[in-house]
Amino acid sequence: MCPAGRVAWSLRRRAGVEMLGRRQFLVAGGAAVGAAALGATSACSPAGGPVPGVFGLGVASGLHSPTEVVLWTRVELANAPGTTTVDWELADTASLEHVVATGTAAVSAASDGCVKALVDGLDPDRSYWFRFRSAGTTSTVGRARTLPAAGSSPTSLRLAFAACQSYASGFYGAWRDIAAQDVDAVLFLGDYIYESFPIQLQRRLRDEYVEDADTLERYRQRYRLYRSDPDLQAAHAAHPIVPTWDDHEVANDHDRAFLAEFPERGAAAHQAWFEYMPVWPIDGSRVFRDLRWGDLAQLFVLDCRQYRDEHLGTAMLGLLGGTVMSDDLQAVGRTMLGAPQRQWLLDGLSTAQAAGVRWKLVGNPVMIAPVRLVDMDTPEMRALDPSLPRHAGLYLGTDSWDGFGWERDLVLGHLRDHSITDVAFLTGDQHTFMAAPLSTDFDDPAAPTVAYEYTGGSISSPCGITEELLSGGIERYSTSPPFDFMDIHRNGYGLVELTPDAMSVTFRALDASSPAATPVPSVRFDTLAGDPQPQVTRY
Repeated sequence: MCPAGRVAWSLRRRAGVEMLGRRQFLVAGGAAVGAAALGATSACSPAGGPVPGVFGLGVASGLHSPTEVVLWTRVELANAPGTTTVDWELADTASLEHVVATGTAAVSAASDGCVKALVDGLDPDRSYWFRFRSAGTTSTVGRARTLPAAGSSPTSLRLAFAACQSYASGFYGAWRDIAAQDVDAVLFLGDYIYESFPIQLQRRLRDEYVEDADTLERYRQRYRLYRSDPDLQAAHAAHPIVPTWDDHEVANDHDRAFLAEFPERGAAAHQAWFEYMPVWPIDGSRVFRDLRWGDLAQLFVLDCRQYRDEHLGTAMLGLLGGTVMSDDLQAVGRTMLGAPQRQWLLDGLSTAQAAGVRWKLVGNPVMIAPVRLVDMDTPEMRALDPSLPRHAGLYLGTDSWDGFGWERDLVLGHLRDHSITDVAFLTGDQHTFMAAPLSTDFDDPAAPTVAYEYTGGSISSPCGITEELLSGGIERYSTSPPFDFMDIHRNGYGLVELTPDAMSVTFRALDASSPAATPVPSVRFDTLAGDPQPQVTRY
């Protein structure tokens, strides 16, 4: 969520052979997948409405390893009384003519009818297609994919990345477009659901629950509603997903202190997420993990919520937000990631560089580039007040890495100190398309650029009030440091294309208030290996 927008509605807690390839499957079958999903749900179920059919919420898959995939579906037990198991089959052809694995998975009300299967013994770096059967009914066909083998040298990788999909606030044309893209996987960076009503005050186009989700059943209700959308179902069927969470899967702006104070609510939210996401548990509620595509790329997926220190900073503009930088926000040891996850990230980046992995991608739920509205870290200001904190100024908000300056400096400094190159942060949360270089000290013009951040807008969630007010929109407001690109008015997602020599990122934008809108390219960033600064092409 936009930092200023989150203040406006913050409810603080104290109160074989591929006979039919992937492209052919998408072109020839994408329309059929969407039509099947639409038929299965009879369009979008209204808030609180029953889920039709047996497999009314479709299918999904998750990336896992070079020899394993995660399959997901949900059985509407009210429409399949007495069902305790479902059968699944996996084939290496889109027509499912050549089945390579079958199995049975348990289903019960204890998991809200959600079913997951971890299928192993598969070939690396290829697509598989799957479906479920139960109560005389067959599900939609979905596509899964294995990662490349260790030591391999893939020649290309295509990823979509997306975040923030308030059901009430817009339509899922971005998901419809993703379903039709030829991508290896989708990285989802959080706010898959919205647990509370206030965002609907800014834009409400579809019926959604208005009471807070604070119990297991209410969180499950949100997932059932969101998954009823046919465009979201089509995207899940078409591509495997790599998800992480941000705040709204639990509570707005929450942190570890919130989870300690309300453990039952946190446990319920996490349980519902694990039930509805096609991920295989690692260790308890841990979701940070990495995935590798041979020596081409490694993706580090962060959890920026459950380990973070308590939210600090007072909004200077009231409901419009704005936070003045202070020493406590820059305090040594203040953490968003927690020490174990931070060390995992630093070690992983170093190991990837040493192993010759070209592109290091960081799936980053909240922005790491600073959004400073007023620069107070100037020689003139320091002459007046030598006690000013590092990076002094007025910031849009401090729920992002702006509230964790010591840790941000440590991570970016690690890239410099260990000569780690070709690093890109793929970011969600902001409800805005943004792009900026990342240096080790954004107040020192001589500091080296060590990475680049791409913030990929939002599927449907609107941007904040403050961004709209600032000089006709923050994209025309002179932030310090400036951004290379900003678009606050449209929704959409990002598309990443990698080869051993180059990386491109395209922002695909649309007006999510229109149900028929289709994303179009708005800007493209082209980067050559070894050079962190991309060439920017606006459409």
